[in-house]
Amino acid sequence: MSGEVALTCQVGRERMSVTGGSQLAYVLVEARPSAPVTAARMPLNLALVLDHSGSMKGAKLKSVKESVKLVINHMARNDIVSVVIFDDNVRVVVPAQPVVDKELLIAAVDGIKDGGGTAMSLGMSVGLTELRKHAAPTLVNRMIVLTDGVTYGDADRCRRIADDAAASGVGIYPLGIGADWDQDLLDNIGQRSSGVPSEFIRRPEDALGIFQRLFQSAASVSARNSQLTVRLPTGVTPKRAIKVLPIIGEQSQEVLSDRQVALPLGDLERDNPQAVLLELLVEPKPAGAFRIAQAELSYDVPGQASEKLRADAVVTFTTETIQPTDANPTVLNYVEKANAHRLVTKVLDEYKKTGKVTTRLAPNVTRILDPETQRLLDQAAAAGGALSSEDVKTIVNKTRKLTQSF
Repeated sequence: MSGEVALTCQVGRERMSVTGGSQLAYVLVEARPSAPVTAARMPLNLALVLDHSGSMKGAKLKSVKESVKLVINHMARNDIVSVVIFDDNVRVVVPAQPVVDKELLIAAVDGIKDGGGTAMSLGMSVGLTELRKHAAPTLVNRMIVLTDGVTYGDADRCRRIADDAAASGVGIYPLGIGADWDQDLLDNIGQRSSGVPSEFIRRPEDALGIFQRLFQSAASVSARNSQLTVRLPTGVTPKRAIKVLPIIGEQSQEVLSDRQVALPLGDLERDNPQAVLLELLVEPKPAGAFRIAQAELSYDVPGQASEKLRADAVVTFTTETIQPTDANPTVLNYVEKANAHRLVTKVLDEYKKTGKVTTRLAPNVTRILDPETQRLLDQAAAAGGALSSEDVKTIVNKTRKLTQSF
């Protein structure tokens, strides 16, 4: 059955001038699950891997336990759940099993106590073992990893486990609570396995909403193993590829080649489209209509054959005067927000190297940012001073989500 997903291409300008030089063109490619599969709910295979080290004592551990219990209460009898806790050791609190006796599972979670150090790779390794007991293409196989600190000397092992998880069809969704966890590491773990960076739980009371959203995300999966390939004709070169939905993330140059852009999109969720913004360099064209890109999306729906669909990006080159109103406001909005994200990331990279914020962003950039991010960056630049660890995580988290409010 076809039609589970709609694939569309929008160009920044449907008409471009005939010139003697190359021009930049923007193409927005969006994959959106459509009506035929929105009623289906794939069973979940979910591992919750939780830091319970001494620093989690008090409100953090309490809120995390309440969040885990909320997830369990929302799961169905044919879902699979496991709960693994780690400090400088690891213990399976709930072995992977169907969610049949919720009271028993919740009692096991209630019994979690704080204590010890932080060795995240131990929890990730055992969590992956639990997931593999039931992992199947017909299940949504995900691991949620939560920590509040820096893991001790096993960061490389964490990355290798993330790669193993990806190879097994398991997506890892890292969460950092408080201000003292390693954002670069957690981002890398998420990107390697699920394509999704870490989420910042700023305050313990925020955990409940974030866990609920992660559960809803898993429960909304409509198509699996989606892969986007954008083929380019002679005379069109890819310069950048930026994921703009559900969050902003510039893709590495590895996804680009002379005539193609290829990147995995992973799971597609209903009511949560994925979109990629392409920046292309187009060599001079004569007057006429030209296809500057063709997008192809492949994906799997359990119990059905793999599907492929295509969409074209077409531009008409003309000698007529191009008006500002000819621009596509949706595409240009994403361009503005992707550029703002890039410039804020550059400022934060500078801060990580020098310990100072010295760059002031232009008003056309700051107007796109949320008020708190504006204030934090302006204050740091005005004082030539530092940002706290919490400030950095707040700025990163908010700037990634600029495209969630149009």
